[in-house]
Amino acid sequence: MKNENENYTKKRFHRRSFFGPILLITIGLIFLGKNIGLIPGEGWGTIWRLWPLLLIIGGLDDLFRREGIAWPILMIGVGCALLYNYFGPQTWISWTQILQLWPVVLIAAGIDVLFKGQTGWKSLLGVLLSVVLIGAAVFLAVQGVEIQADYVKIDEQISPNVKIAELDLSLGVGELVLGSESRSGTLIYGNITPGSVVDEINEKSGLASYFLESTKPAIFPHTASWDLGFSTRIPLEIEIDNSVGEMLLDFAELEVDSLIVNQGVGRMFIDLPELIAEEVLIKQGVGIIEVVIPENVRIAVDAQNGLTRIKFPDDFELENGYYTTPGASRNNAALLIVVEQGVGLVTFQYAK
Repeated sequence: MKNENENYTKKRFHRRSFFGPILLITIGLIFLGKNIGLIPGEGWGTIWRLWPLLLIIGGLDDLFRREGIAWPILMIGVGCALLYNYFGPQTWISWTQILQLWPVVLIAAGIDVLFKGQTGWKSLLGVLLSVVLIGAAVFLAVQGVEIQADYVKIDEQISPNVKIAELDLSLGVGELVLGSESRSGTLIYGNITPGSVVDEINEKSGLASYFLESTKPAIFPHTASWDLGFSTRIPLEIEIDNSVGEMLLDFAELEVDSLIVNQGVGRMFIDLPELIAEEVLIKQGVGIIEVVIPENVRIAVDAQNGLTRIKFPDDFELENGYYTTPGASRNNAALLIVVEQGVGLVTFQYAK
């Protein structure tokens, strides 16, 4: 008799998952909205961009089954934010500040331990506490804290015999701002914060090779900043790596032979020159990519994307797997761009 009562009690308080049924209903509504024209966009691309609904459904399911409070709210908030970014107006996202929000996970876990399974006013208190603490953490991270950090000045000179330069930059975490430097004899000039970097320059047979790498990640990511200018006098072969952060790369006034930009998570803004001898390769795991391209130039873009949204100017056409400007193709393009992104948004726009 005792065992029967225990089994009854367990069944009574065990709440079955509604994730599957809600997911089926959501998928049905998506296809119905697509068929009758309520969901904009073309083909499966728009449907795939609705994947953040999985986070929202999972959060709602956990809330209903009382599998926690703070973590489900966090999942729902992230899902709503991603959907807004896909289908609403895109705003500037500071990924170096978002990186600082990792303690929110610990806060959510602690609140869930305190209020898991509670009902009535205790459950409501847990919801209010989750919203207040998580909201306060986000607000403080976005506002940032003024922190002093050491910096180092970069000023590398090259001889008049140099005809081409290879530049390899690896920031790690933080903000990278690149532009042009027109002073005679200067290859690269600017400031780096913090100053924990290693660099090396070599010249041989008219080729200058320069390597710059961060050796110690910044404790506060928003204080890690590289502000550099490259020579406009000679052709450059540029390779840039950044794990997490933001990159503002203005190459419009530079003579670039090849360009490789690789980023894990964050946002990058790239202003390209009219001609690049070799292809441009832009790689990113998660984030936002904005590319400014010159007008009246034959351009071909190979966009290899996963769960992402990609936007082109109205005159672009899809031909043989490449997005091209009028009259351009893979073979005659003066500017060939390859973009590889896992999750996020990619936007191409003409220079103003």
